[in-house]
Amino acid sequence: MKKTLRILFGQRVKELRIATGMSQEAFADLCGFARSYMSRIERGGSNASLDAIETLADALKVEPSRLLASVPPETELVDLMVPYAADGSCFHPGLASARDGSFAVGEKGSQKRFSSFEDALEYLGSMETAKWRRPNRSGSIGIVSAVRWDKLRK
Repeated sequence: MKKTLRILFGQRVKELRIATGMSQEAFADLCGFARSYMSRIERGGSNASLDAIETLADALKVEPSRLLASVPPETELVDLMVPYAADGSCFHPGLASARDGSFAVGEKGSQKRFSSFEDALEYLGSMETAKWRRPNRSGSIGIVSAVRWDKLRK
């Protein structure tokens, strides 16, 4: 089922808010919104006005257009180097958690969560052996290790 633009917008606002470390209530206060309105925006239950979008973007210190982009545009992914596991799978934007849009990377027991694909990828690049969470063929979540880095395939 295709997600509506309101739901995608709300997920992106929530993802960026979490990256700031602010609670929903603190962020709503910063924007001058009621917490209940912020909750509706993040759940995709409110049709944010252009003024509200501008306020949210200002508070998040991003261009308003970034609030409509859940993953980097295709042009930003061209020639992007990512880690690949032995089974041929790679670290990619589609691995964001359905719960909060974050990316889990690192060793079991000491994983770090990043709200953006780019930040998680940068951290993976700093590791001796890149490791990240992803579902296997049976749907179970596991940690895989990189065996090589290569261009991200579309």
